[in-house]
Amino acid sequence: MTKTLLVVLLATVPGSPKGAPAGTTYASHLMVDQEVVVTSRITGVIETIHVERGASVTKGQPLATLELREFDQDIQQAKEDMVLRRAELDRANTLSAGGISSKSDLDEKRARYAVAVATWEKAKAIRDYAVIRAPFTGVVTEKSARVGQKVVDVQNIPLFKITAFEPLLARIYLPEKELMNVRRNETVEVVPVSFPDAKTTGTIDFISPTVDAASGTFQVLIRVRRDPARSVLRPGLAVQVRLSTEPHR
Repeated sequence: MTKTLLVVLLATVPGSPKGAPAGTTYASHLMVDQEVVVTSRITGVIETIHVERGASVTKGQPLATLELREFDQDIQQAKEDMVLRRAELDRANTLSAGGISSKSDLDEKRARYAVAVATWEKAKAIRDYAVIRAPFTGVVTEKSARVGQKVVDVQNIPLFKITAFEPLLARIYLPEKELMNVRRNETVEVVPVSFPDAKTTGTIDFISPTVDAASGTFQVLIRVRRDPARSVLRPGLAVQVRLSTEPHR
């Protein structure tokens, strides 16, 4: 399976290691493209934690669950009120059809029933938020959630950090003089500084249509290939990215 890594340019060094193809080498560190801190969207007390640090998770997988009793009670209360308002509306419809009640009374019962339905739907949605879920597929890289911990929605208390390793990209910034030397789908070489045997390749996926006037550079996005059997390539690892210096015609 092919995976990709995000590379951010640190510096450029002309030339290539002995025996390597001619090209320009860029000293960089690998980074991931997507990483978020997960918080609770509602106030409550954590009852169960479903994952530990280092666990692989899929999008929507439960990470933790708040105490549900109060939320379930709110749903039941809202449902009972909705059933009552529905009965009132049915009775108002019958009376209105017989000319016994006014249209305004019927409209009022319809409005009350609509509010009751909305309240019930909202209670169910809030209850769903009591299960804190992974926003995307990735790995739990940090876990600060604790059983019995109270979380408050407006405080945005960090509970987990999820890091996505797919898709992983490579981003470098090249000097404007290289504009004519790079093309989309062109292959580049990526070599870990401390693990040269784990070198891999990548392909240029995007070339910025603009040049930053302040730095005189333009952005290039690269999809870096990683063999799943070699796990050495990971965020923070020092690498060298080698591009061909031969101009394209």
